[in-house]
Formats: sequence, C-alpha cells, structure tokens
Amino acid sequence: MANNITSELILSNNEQIIFDNIPLVSNNLVSNNLVRKLYSLTKEQKNLLKKYKDKSLIMGILAKRSYEFFSTLQSFVNIPLILSSTGLAILNSASLTGEQMKIPNIVINSITGLTLALVNNFKINDKVSTFKNLGTKMTKLNNRIEEAIANDLNNITSENLTVFIKEYETLNETCDYNFPTRIKKNIYNKYKNKGLTLPNSLIGFDDFSIEDLNTNNINGLNSV
Repeated sequence: MANNITSELILSNNEQIIFDNIPLVSNNLVSNNLVRKLYSLTKEQKNLLKKYKDKSLIMGILAKRSYEFFSTLQSFVNIPLILSSTGLAILNSASLTGEQMKIPNIVINSITGLTLALVNNFKINDKVSTFKNLGTKMTKLNNRIEEAIANDLNNITSENLTVFIKEYETLNETCDYNFPTRIKKNIYNKYKNKGLTLPNSLIGFDDFSIEDLNTNNINGLNSV
C-alpha cells in the first residue's frame, strides 16, 4: 500500500496533488485538555486551598514562636544545673572533711533534683523538639502550596488538594502540646484583621475572658 495520499483533483496540467504528510490532531493533546478540564479545581476548592495556605502559615509562626519560648526557658533552666555541678566539683576538690561537705551536698543535690523535676514535669525538652519540627514542616507545606498556586494553579487537581489537607491535619495531630497562651494572643491580635484564615487553635480566642469562667456561667444561670 502506498504511503502517500493522492488527491482526486486533476489540475490543468494533468498533475495530481500529492500529500506526503497530513498533520493529524493529537489524541493525547485532546485527552490531556479534557482531563485537565474535568479534574481542575472549582472556585470553592481554590478558596479552600487558599485557606489551608493561610492556616499552614499561621501554624508555622505559632510553632516557631513556641519553640523560641521553650528553647529560651530551657537555657535558663540549665543554668542551675551547670552551677550546681560546677560547685560540687569545686567542693570535692577542696580539702574539706565529710562533716563540712554534708550541708553543701544537701543544698546542691536539692537544687539539682528540683531543677530536673521541673524539666521533666513540664516536658520542656520534648516541647522544644516538637515545636521545632512542627514549625519546620508547616513552613515547608506552606511553601509548597504557595508554589503550586503561583506556578501551576490550573493543573492542581482535587487529589492534590486532598493531599495538602491530609498533610496539614497529620502535622496537627503530631503536636501533643498546647501553644503558650501569651503567644496565641499575640499572634491572634496581629493577624486577626489581615484577611487570613486562622487555624482552629486561634478561632474564638477572644470570645470569652477568664472572668467569664465562673460557676453561674458554666451552669448556664447567667444570660449571655
């Protein structure tokens, strides 16, 4: 079978038109455009994606500020441990009798034990590690969402949106500690009127004050 397609039109000089190559419409191109149209985000889904971009941004800031707070607290708590261990080493190297070392040992060991108990009770080391990791991962998630919106918004599918949401929720579940109230208050006051969607940990933050937590309000006796 001949590869060329011969036209049935005959020109005046009895020459036939030969089409060596006929461009055909790419089925793959049509298919890709159709899939993109079918699975591209709706207006509501685009708004939802922007909300999670805002939430991941604020959560990253909350985690970073909390990490800085507990990291500073950790440094201050370590000072008594450093001083007590140094003092004990100096006393042990001094020419003191057992009776003379008795009271200093009691004082130093009491300070060391109390400091370690406070660190373990408030889980300061765990909070430093947790908030540091959460802040880093939330910032990376926010950067990926921003990049997707800026560079490839029309090609983002509902599956991509679901992945972003699930990753955000998973990161939230990994944090077992509450953000310090002072930090939440500062972040809330700074961003509440910026047009950003706040994360759930800040929603309704100023709905009530400590004074509202009385017995009558809890029991529903006062009208609100």
